[in-house]
Amino acid sequence: MTKHNFLRKELLFFLSCLLSVFCFFPGCEKQPTLNFGPTYADDNTGANIVLVDTASVDVSTIYTDSTATAATGYLMVGSYNDAYLGNVSSRAYLQVIPPASLPTLDPRIDTYDSMGMVLFFKPGNPYYGDSTQYQYYMVNQVDTLWQLGAFQRGWFSSYSLPLGPMLGESSVKIEPNRPVNFASNTSQGTGDTVRIRMDDNLGRTIYNMIYNKSDTVVKSNQWLQWFNGLCISPDPSKGVANFMAGFKDSCLMRIYYRENAEISSEKYLDFTLTNKSFQFNNIVSAAGTGFKSLITQDPQTPPAISSATTGHAGYVSTINGMNVKLTFPYLSSIALRRDFIGLLRAQLIVRPVPGSFSQIWRLPPAVGIYYTDLNNLIGTPIPAVGLAGAQTGVPLIDYFNPLNSVYTYDVTTFVAAQLTNPSPAASQTGLMLSIPAPADNAAFQRLIVADQTYPKTEQIILNVYYISLYPHQ
Repeated sequence: MTKHNFLRKELLFFLSCLLSVFCFFPGCEKQPTLNFGPTYADDNTGANIVLVDTASVDVSTIYTDSTATAATGYLMVGSYNDAYLGNVSSRAYLQVIPPASLPTLDPRIDTYDSMGMVLFFKPGNPYYGDSTQYQYYMVNQVDTLWQLGAFQRGWFSSYSLPLGPMLGESSVKIEPNRPVNFASNTSQGTGDTVRIRMDDNLGRTIYNMIYNKSDTVVKSNQWLQWFNGLCISPDPSKGVANFMAGFKDSCLMRIYYRENAEISSEKYLDFTLTNKSFQFNNIVSAAGTGFKSLITQDPQTPPAISSATTGHAGYVSTINGMNVKLTFPYLSSIALRRDFIGLLRAQLIVRPVPGSFSQIWRLPPAVGIYYTDLNNLIGTPIPAVGLAGAQTGVPLIDYFNPLNSVYTYDVTTFVAAQLTNPSPAASQTGLMLSIPAPADNAAFQRLIVADQTYPKTEQIILNVYYISLYPHQ
């Protein structure tokens, strides 16, 4: 495909003089690299600007079996069935400690009432899926010491800890976008909080420890030896609720008691989340199991899984360990064209697969683009010419006309380097699409892109604009 715009006569005269100078030097480049200005005049005399939009694009999914989900700021709890990724579920592990100052309880007027978990879901917290359904959340006590292994550097999505019996359960419907100051955004009518009633036998035991000022509740280290921690998860016995919620990590385990004076009043003691670097989300994905079965003895870590074996599509779900790698095996051939003088600009257009997203199964509001090579690791962000900061695709999302939905990137610097890259590894040097931080480990929106077996209108397109000195054939 060719677009005809033309250079000013003055610039063309300068170009002719420059080329005549190059001819005096034997062995000089036949196609010198020239930097042209941004202004062109359509005066029907001069060079062409040629657009190549047929470059081959190889799509693969880079899969890692775990992602760092500690200290994200959110307790990701829920489950959903994804038409492409299968069942995805997440549960949150955390530790709580007693308040620094404990009250002096008087058995003549103070009586135990109840114990529960208080979770906070404020508008703006991450969520994904169908918020019109009731969710069933359960709480279990962790049944082991909470400590890192000998070669374990942190807590990841694939890690889990053994659990004791369920301590409590509650059902709730959350309206994520309703302002709390307008009305409660939970069906429990509790503003931005979700409450889960917990086992009263455990509650009374802890209450009596507070009354006796036991070392177990006075000294945090002893408390964490006795009460290892908690796990909040979706109740699997209630089925898949198709909703993932991100609760703030300022959650509480609360002991309620009553002070029975002339006027009875409710009081409570809050056990707050501690050691946030040890709070993590355990995520299980059916797609992860499927991707593992495709990984044989691939020497690369992480491996690149061709779209030919994954439904002719690539998957960006960074929290589930999936990013998309794009390579362009014949890109350098553009520089070998007889009319090629210099690259003007290059643009990558990424289209989500139509039908893979909706107003419930939303697309990521930002997808970053990065360098990657034969090691399949995320490198530095691809810079946009003339702009500062990392690119996010500036998505245009049209739920009514899916083919209009695009992520657009300036990849001029990447293409310029690839056109003259003599390395044998050039064919494995490419672009990585990934959810940028902090959403990379706190959001479940995903992007699915097609390979070149799909119709042209649904494929990833690389537009390369270059300067040609005579009409392009």
